[in-house]
Amino acid sequence: MKKTLLAIVCGLAMVSPLQAEDAPAQDVVKQVEGKLVSAFGSRLQVREVSPVANGQMIEVVLVDGTVMHMTPDTNNFIYRDELYELTANGPVNMTQARMNPKRAEKLAAVKNKDTVVFPAKGEQKALVNVFTDIDCGYCQKLHREVPRLNELGVTVRYLAYPRAGIKNPQTGLLTPAYQKINYVWCEEDRKEAMTTMKSNQRELSVLGQRLRQSPNADTEKQFRAVQLQMTAMMQKGGDCGAPIASQYSLGGQVGVTGTPAIVTEDGQLIPGYMPADDLAARLGIN
Repeated sequence: MKKTLLAIVCGLAMVSPLQAEDAPAQDVVKQVEGKLVSAFGSRLQVREVSPVANGQMIEVVLVDGTVMHMTPDTNNFIYRDELYELTANGPVNMTQARMNPKRAEKLAAVKNKDTVVFPAKGEQKALVNVFTDIDCGYCQKLHREVPRLNELGVTVRYLAYPRAGIKNPQTGLLTPAYQKINYVWCEEDRKEAMTTMKSNQRELSVLGQRLRQSPNADTEKQFRAVQLQMTAMMQKGGDCGAPIASQYSLGGQVGVTGTPAIVTEDGQLIPGYMPADDLAARLGIN
């Protein structure tokens, strides 16, 4: 929907401020909707276009209830509390652009010794910081792309972001998500520990799905074996002073809301999984 809205705004940029404020509401709706249908097909429909805040903003409501607000000159719009500017090269997220240098500064202050670093092979062409979680399926998928990223000259620096938080608010006990990632940081070889933990968690998920679909003794035996191994690893972690809590807090400060969350050296936030070659292209690596 976010990409759809950005495309919608490109169509709206042709609607004049005076038309949006002065024309009958239904005429404006038809005008805007006509542009949307011609550009994106009949699946997109506008329910309402109205001037608000004494004509200082334009409110656009789609039939699915999605709401966005534009400035009367249609050069800027607000969506999900973030400000965008329409430029010749397309919409630019001004909120994120203002956050980029702040993110870059905060992440540059994190020392390598407090992270899990998978260095680029040969010349380093780029570095990405990745807030990660062990349970996250897409984090596991991205981790399998790390060797390719390293081949392409990208150094991957992991920071801890247990999605379930540090402690269970009801029991006050450390969450399994925290215990799993804490194990990684407490091992001497963090790279191997990261790979092992994520591989085991993926295997556990696959075996669990098989058990639900077609229960059998062999699969259950494999599931229990991996489960016991994971439990032993979590218990081994103990309290080694790993900076899990501080990195989890840092994630919140720089706008991380889910994992994996990729942050470039210049502070751009790329939420979610991206294949290695696509990410390299996004970083300007051919």
